[in-house]
Amino acid sequence: MHAGEAQAPRHAGGFAVEAEGAPPIACGDVLGFGEALDAALDPRVPAPARLVIVSPDRAMAAWLDGWAEDAERVRRAVVVRRRLDATGISAVATLASHGYGVPTSLAVESISTGGGHGIFLRSGVHPKIDVEAALARHDAEHQGGPGPA
Repeated sequence: MHAGEAQAPRHAGGFAVEAEGAPPIACGDVLGFGEALDAALDPRVPAPARLVIVSPDRAMAAWLDGWAEDAERVRRAVVVRRRLDATGISAVATLASHGYGVPTSLAVESISTGGGHGIFLRSGVHPKIDVEAALARHDAEHQGGPGPA
């Protein structure tokens, strides 16, 4: 192994990542995965702003290099699964940082549980449940006619 070369996980642990057009790709760890899973399961829990990819395998490193150069498709849907128990999250993310000597991180835009088939519980910065509650309060306040002038 050469300096700077991506290293595959040494055990059956780590994470598998699925994305449209990507080969089978994996990494040793995903920092923020636990917080992302908690947020996907409970919309009241704040989602992490970023997921950090640790020790990507060669295929993932090459796929990330391609994503970094793609000016047309900056936003991607990805499924991240923990290999230990196949627990996964689906996220819409952008590549926030990537390069030699720079930790690769994905900026999380939306998140859900499962394999990409569920409904996203979050959109943008605010959980959908909070936005819906705010809109319902707004509608209830304005149903009585115009407010004070």
